[in-house]
Amino acid sequence: MQLRHRLGRASAPVPAFIVAAFLSVAATLGPTAAGADVLSLDSCLAIAAHRSPQITAADREVEAARARLRQALALEPPTLAYDVGKLGTPVSPEEREASLRLSQGLPLPMQRSRAGRVARLEVALAEASRESRRLRLQADVTRAYRRLQADQATLRVLSGLRSTVADLEEATKVRLRAGGARYLDVLRARSERARLENDLVETERALRNDMHTLNTLMARRADEALEPADALAFVALGDTLPAILARARETRPGLRAARLSVERQQAATSLARSALLPAPELSLGLDRVPGVTAPGIGGSIALSLPFAPWTDRRARIQESEALRGAAQAGLDASERSLDLALRNAYQETTATAAQVASLERQLLPDVTDAIQSATRGYQFGQIDGLELFETLRTYRGVQLEHVRALLNYHLALTDLDTLE
Repeated sequence: MQLRHRLGRASAPVPAFIVAAFLSVAATLGPTAAGADVLSLDSCLAIAAHRSPQITAADREVEAARARLRQALALEPPTLAYDVGKLGTPVSPEEREASLRLSQGLPLPMQRSRAGRVARLEVALAEASRESRRLRLQADVTRAYRRLQADQATLRVLSGLRSTVADLEEATKVRLRAGGARYLDVLRARSERARLENDLVETERALRNDMHTLNTLMARRADEALEPADALAFVALGDTLPAILARARETRPGLRAARLSVERQQAATSLARSALLPAPELSLGLDRVPGVTAPGIGGSIALSLPFAPWTDRRARIQESEALRGAAQAGLDASERSLDLALRNAYQETTATAAQVASLERQLLPDVTDAIQSATRGYQFGQIDGLELFETLRTYRGVQLEHVRALLNYHLALTDLDTLE
């Protein structure tokens, strides 16, 4: 009753809690949802890396590549042959020839070692592919986490303004009844409240979507409650562009995989060339010849002739050389693509960092002073509702722009850390 009595006079001051609400919007933290898991970014990354089916699939692919390495170093299975001669001829069984032979192909040591090198490079490629998937998962989780932080920051700003706009709408109604305001001011207050409610609905929808995305990346139930523990705050970029480029060329798994592909094709070309060399096949067993009752030990050695012009060995060499050229071109493209992407991400980071610095250094303090001045002016009838609500919209716009600038800055930082 005392509040309404004060608002009933045209020159009565607007309650001081309106100013306090404006000043506390950006700093006030909303309560944690009941039963929600409060997780830091590092915790989300660890959970995603442990549970992600993509990483599990990559682990199985590495195991398969290691099994192929054992296959490459193994020998082909031996063959067991039983030969009988002079069947269908009028001779006694003692006069028939027979043999039992065990045969084993033996590749040249050079061929076996080159096959092993190709298989070891394929293991390294599978491991690099797994690291690349982990890096992409890290990027996806970080982006979803940052967006969830931005949604909550936006929600705090809008929720803080909701009560303030409601109070201002009530104040304009009271002043209208007292003759100190126009009905248009009441309409502006209602319009501002409706716009604010629409923004709240849209922000809540975006928050749910980003929470579902983050839970899915962590292999959790999509609707499981989640609260970020880390604040969306500005952290200055300490590295220079040359340092970032140099480190990325050494550490990014995508680029390492491109280099390994070149090495793998070079090793495959060497293996294809060694396949032109004859490979021996040894055979050992028991032979029975006519006129001898007891069988004797026999053996043979055979050489393959892969260098014959009608074989496919030379075509395989041409194929491996072409694939080596393609892998080299792919490496060049990967290096250029990474360099360009990192340069663009660095420019985005520096630009958004300047925006955040400008907002925090100048615009946020200025708009806070402006809303205080507008509130005091409205208290004493020095300004009308139009100017007050225009100042309110400016205040809200600057606060939300600050959240967007922080989000864009962190997304650009994520690109710098994870781009391939």
